[in-house]
Amino acid sequence: MAFSSDATWADRTAKAVLLIRILSVGFSFPKAFRNFFFPIPGSWAFREDRHPWPQVMAPFVGVVEIVCGALLLVGLITRLASIPL
Repeated sequence: MAFSSDATWADRTAKAVLLIRILSVGFSFPKAFRNFFFPIPGSWAFREDRHPWPQVMAPFVGVVEIVCGALLLVGLITRLASIPL
């Protein structure tokens, strides 16, 4: 038999995991949307960091951050989605 404290611990753990997911995605989404929808200003940041092909890399990084962030938020394939992030 499970104690009542086990149920509350499971509830707290689930809430903590959800909060961590929301916070981690919340920091990467604004930058990802900027890089995807406005690639020219995003490419300037990539150009300053001397990345190859900044006009291509800015939208690509935006797409990767949006897709992997959404997967992480929903809870699908979280281990694989967290690697590129």
